[in-house]
Amino acid sequence: MNREMANELLSYNTWANKRVLDAVSHLDADQFLRNLGGSYPSVQATLTHMVWAEWLWLERWHNRSPMDLFEPGEFPDVAAIRERWQNVQAGQGTFLASLSDDQMERVGRYTNRKGEVWEYVLWRQLHHAFNHSTYHRGQVSNMLRLLGVEPVATDFLVYCDEGR
Repeated sequence: MNREMANELLSYNTWANKRVLDAVSHLDADQFLRNLGGSYPSVQATLTHMVWAEWLWLERWHNRSPMDLFEPGEFPDVAAIRERWQNVQAGQGTFLASLSDDQMERVGRYTNRKGEVWEYVLWRQLHHAFNHSTYHRGQVSNMLRLLGVEPVATDFLVYCDEGR
């Protein structure tokens, strides 16, 4: 993976996250907070996990290993999640802009919340972080269906077809 590819993945991820946030912004408070089951029980909890994970990986790319965990209660509505996510995405963009293609091969080491130390080349960390959000956007789409709401398409090729 080179910088151009990483920037395209970031652009896609930002586009897809925005589409999901726009779709869930029409939910009422009960729908947003309702326990629907799954690995994260509500739309709120799933989105909180997603923004936390993107923040966590950004921190790791800067050679930090924070142990913080975002709690759903910190994000009472979509606007709060959107604000935090915009800050994270700005940080991701700044970080990627600072890289050379050669730096995509550098090995980053971090300690996870279990105290385990892991090492991966940067491009694999980037790929993982953006793929992780794709996985959870699929869960949010399913939750929207359970709530009787039509989910939005966030496929990569839809992004490409829209002239991105």
